[in-house]
Amino acid sequence: MSEPLAELAGVSLAVLQRFVERIRDLTDSGSRGPRGLEQLAATWRARGLRPGEVVLLALPNGAELVAQVFGVLLARGVPALVSPASPQGRQMALVDALPARALVAMRRPAAQATRVERFELGGAEVALFPGERPSGAEAGEMVLLTSGTSGFASGCVFDLDALFRNARRHADSVGLRAGDTVLVNLPLYFSYAMVAQVFASLLCGADLVISGPPFQPAAYGRTLSEHAVTVSALTPILVRALLQRGEGFPEGLRSLGVGGDVLSPEHVAGLLRLRPRGELYLTYGLSEAGPRVATLSAHVEPAHRFSSAGLPLPGTRVSLVPRVPEGQKELYVASDTVMKRRIGFVEGEKRHSLRAPGLLATGDIFEQDDDGYLYYQGRLSDFLIKGGEKICMASIRRLATTLPGVLTARTQIVAGEEGDDYDMVLTVAEATGATDALAGEVSRLLRLSERPRRVQVVAADGATASLHK
Repeated sequence: MSEPLAELAGVSLAVLQRFVERIRDLTDSGSRGPRGLEQLAATWRARGLRPGEVVLLALPNGAELVAQVFGVLLARGVPALVSPASPQGRQMALVDALPARALVAMRRPAAQATRVERFELGGAEVALFPGERPSGAEAGEMVLLTSGTSGFASGCVFDLDALFRNARRHADSVGLRAGDTVLVNLPLYFSYAMVAQVFASLLCGADLVISGPPFQPAAYGRTLSEHAVTVSALTPILVRALLQRGEGFPEGLRSLGVGGDVLSPEHVAGLLRLRPRGELYLTYGLSEAGPRVATLSAHVEPAHRFSSAGLPLPGTRVSLVPRVPEGQKELYVASDTVMKRRIGFVEGEKRHSLRAPGLLATGDIFEQDDDGYLYYQGRLSDFLIKGGEKICMASIRRLATTLPGVLTARTQIVAGEEGDDYDMVLTVAEATGATDALAGEVSRLLRLSERPRRVQVVAADGATASLHK
């Protein structure tokens, strides 16, 4: 039987255990409390988990999930995180595609499966599948699952020390340090939350507070104040929800990060007005890169750079590669934190994104100025030809989110006999019946050739769960 790892990527078991024990868990799962990491690892080994076997964790936010990740790693398994809200059929598809030796959830995982060993572990339940299930992964690795751009049943394999390197570089770029209190309110199965927040806090000696989802603007402000949070991160849609409320941020919040999508310059300026003495960091990254690539310190930059994703992190080299015949320039990222390989059932163009060891074709279109600052233009799939004119869907969506009341803008390209067109769906905080007025505002923002075929307006639900998507 394999011995447990004495440390994880240079971090001792004692440091890991203290870190988990100090987590302030504000979630419903917090009352269960995490078990000791050594005991979690010992249970996995006793149940026959072999080095390199994948354990799929479908658990909600909380200290329990963080403990389970480290417990699997210490047992020389390979953790992979998936949304606990994903249907069981999709979870089982992932189990088969990776393949995974075990599925961990809060309630009877793989409920329809037979010939599985079931047991409780910490506050969760485990379905352990029989036989050897080689995934091609190895001890000391971790899987970050990817978005729909490469299919829902695929992931990226990383060395844990590469993820820790990325976490350290990101922490340095946003000024994270010992003594900080970091709030995690994004889903922990997001690579940003796990790597740039949890791992970065571990490595810097910061304290961790874990809450939601769902995100509720009023509760967010209370959490910042009550727990003396100094560092927080949001997605652009959450920022827009807060700006619409017009509420300020507690003075103690020193550093606010925004990632996951592009934030319009108008909203960057709005955040800086609300926090005139605060630090604001705009970040760009993607799971395949480990995950963070670039950061803009918006609070010290001139307004003309508010649309920039910033400068590459130390150790990260970027290049812009022309795409023919499209004419755009695709961002390539070279780094020792880029994924090692893909795992599972990979679909679409992402099958070819790893061009060489450590070299990733992102599928994102960028421009770069003479000072090295990067400017996101959209994805390769975001462009359509309408009336002989090339239109960028990312730019259209970005403009739509500047309209008062709009939380998200989605576009759907529609192929027609006379060329491509697109529909738009706008999500607003509350339905007001002003659909026609909002559609008119969209038209006034856009040139005639850019206007959508139709505009639909929908209301976010009361819990604003959709704000995380």
